[in-house]
Amino acid sequence: MGDFPYINARVKVMKSQLLPQSRVEEFLQVADLDAFIQALSDTPYNMELQEALTRFAGIRAVDEALSRNFYHATRRILSFADGPPRRQIEVVLLRYDLQNLRAIIRGRHTGRTEAEILATLYPGGVLSEVRLRELLQQPDLKAVADTLVTWMHPLGRALREGVDAAARSGNLLDAEMALDRAYAQFGFRVADGEGDGEATFRRFLSAEVTATNVRTALKLRRVKELSREERGRFFILGGAVTLERFVNLADPQSSLSEISGLRVFGVDLAATENLREMERALDQAQQRAAARLYLGDPLALDVVIGYLTRKAAEVSNLRVVAHAKLLGLSADLARGELAFV
Repeated sequence: MGDFPYINARVKVMKSQLLPQSRVEEFLQVADLDAFIQALSDTPYNMELQEALTRFAGIRAVDEALSRNFYHATRRILSFADGPPRRQIEVVLLRYDLQNLRAIIRGRHTGRTEAEILATLYPGGVLSEVRLRELLQQPDLKAVADTLVTWMHPLGRALREGVDAAARSGNLLDAEMALDRAYAQFGFRVADGEGDGEATFRRFLSAEVTATNVRTALKLRRVKELSREERGRFFILGGAVTLERFVNLADPQSSLSEISGLRVFGVDLAATENLREMERALDQAQQRAAARLYLGDPLALDVVIGYLTRKAAEVSNLRVVAHAKLLGLSADLARGELAFV
């Protein structure tokens, strides 16, 4: 038990329970949220849905059920593994803590409510839904960081340093980059101690760093007052983009041709004045590349990454449809927000 051939065989069984795209299309056509909930009860989400409906109603029950189902899937995968494979899977799952902490930082910064932030989170790493709720109840970001440190979370100290740096600079990106850098460093430390499947694991980490650096560079193009040297401090080692290329990409004075020549995840990133559109294209390319790993090496980490990406996309799509039904949005409008992997 615990090696990747065994783990991947079990994960492939889990993958067979994912919903076909035609089923999501059926959900888009239901009349309202009540009809969506009824349809969702006839899926593998039913157990979590029925439990959530004993405590909540409507959209909150749906969000709760989807979150718990995803968390249960990640715990099940971990239960298959031990030794080096488990440590590698734990790093992959730590991505969800990273994403959730970013969402909490941004949500607090923009004044979103606890319920609004919670609806965007994906419990899947060390932080369960209970712990995420506890973080959301903290009075400020410093208290969030201090709580993580108390829990000895791998990203806790980095968030504390990032929050302090953001307070000094007035730039929230300092807090986000502290988390991103700490995640990469933690992952590569684990990789340095691994043997079995280490090459696949390192490729995964390198791809994560590459995506983070490109995404950060696009954000920095919107910040006019930084020098090139100051932009360079946001760079993270370990990806396919060099520091020089990163600084050029991050400099709003540089030509968009710098971006046009960039190939990421097998896709040529198209340059446009709409930087948010480019970020979305990058996100889609990264997501699709990760999903394709399900068809990769059956003796390594690929299958787990591919499954988790597809499962997260499914949960995200169901959330989009549920909230569209709540708001009375058209099927066409909701379809445009779906993640196809």
